[in-house]
Amino acid sequence: MPLKILFSESSPNLGGQELQLLQQMVALKQRGVSVKLACRPSSGIYQAALQRGLALEPVAFRNSLHGRSILRIRRLLQAWQPDVVVSHSGHDANVCGVAARLLRLRPRMVRVRTYQHGIPHAWSYNWLADVTLVPSREMRARVLCNPRIKPSRIHVLYPGLDFAEIACEAQHVLPERVAKWLAQHSGRVIAHAAMLRPEKGHLLMLDVLARLLPRFPDLRYVLAGEGEQRIAIERRIHELGISENVLMAGMLQPIAPLLQRAHLVIMPSLVEPLGMAQIEALSLGVAVVASDVDGIPETITADQTGLLVAPGNTVAWVDAMTWALEHPERMAAMAKDGRSQVLEKFSIEANIARFLDLIQVAPAQSNYRNKTPV
Repeated sequence: MPLKILFSESSPNLGGQELQLLQQMVALKQRGVSVKLACRPSSGIYQAALQRGLALEPVAFRNSLHGRSILRIRRLLQAWQPDVVVSHSGHDANVCGVAARLLRLRPRMVRVRTYQHGIPHAWSYNWLADVTLVPSREMRARVLCNPRIKPSRIHVLYPGLDFAEIACEAQHVLPERVAKWLAQHSGRVIAHAAMLRPEKGHLLMLDVLARLLPRFPDLRYVLAGEGEQRIAIERRIHELGISENVLMAGMLQPIAPLLQRAHLVIMPSLVEPLGMAQIEALSLGVAVVASDVDGIPETITADQTGLLVAPGNTVAWVDAMTWALEHPERMAAMAKDGRSQVLEKFSIEANIARFLDLIQVAPAQSNYRNKTPV
């Protein structure tokens, strides 16, 4: 019998976490693992999964204790009988955890945790999940700041990228409106691929750009992503009078053509468990400037494979960007070294091999209480 894994995701968005989930599912399916995704039918990941030919189970996931969702997941567990359930966001992790606990014998429960705000609650890590996977050593330390959480249940799983696919995608043409804007606004491109959320640092970078433009008037800042801060970003662009230098490109899939076109890829995050865009950029040999925060230093060696800058520090960012723009040869050499590093550390092959090892760490539950689907 092939290994069966049920993935769950309650987020309505389609960002780095969701794309990593889909990539894992595709890679596992290619290796003969039976995979299925439970998610909201109105979500971005639902449509993306359909396009990839992945099996889907629509679940509302309206909140963490949504009764109908709990019953639907419980029925799915009994009917399909997966060996492992891998949950990714708060609502679906809690729903799946409660549904599984309603069964006497159940699958391994694995939680993927990419953010941890504040002091974590031990019960969700010790009771709802058998194993929690985090994307960086820094994130693991943040979770374990609560001494009641069992360290044996928290493991680091670096994300995996299909670098061959990224290299192929990089040769695709940009969307027409993006290509047209760049053609009409020639200059050096700074690319920022991230959801439009406060912690991603877009407002900081607008202020940095305004300070850089007197010295580097040809700079073009392209923001790729969507999110809650879009209106605030548009307002700040207008206030600074830099609309000719900034393009809000929206969600770009794939992102590789923009990264390949960029002179610099930036990640000015205030909070970032690990980050993905800088890894993709380095795999393409594109220079990177990023915040020295959380898990990002696990992807970039300071002054060897890229520049790391104090998060939220406008002056420091202006200085770092100025140096990077004035030393393109040195930045290119760093990017070359960074490419070798990320190709080894963040391959999808390494990610899947470790993932399969780690899900075996969870306590095994070989049978279900009721073999007859309900």
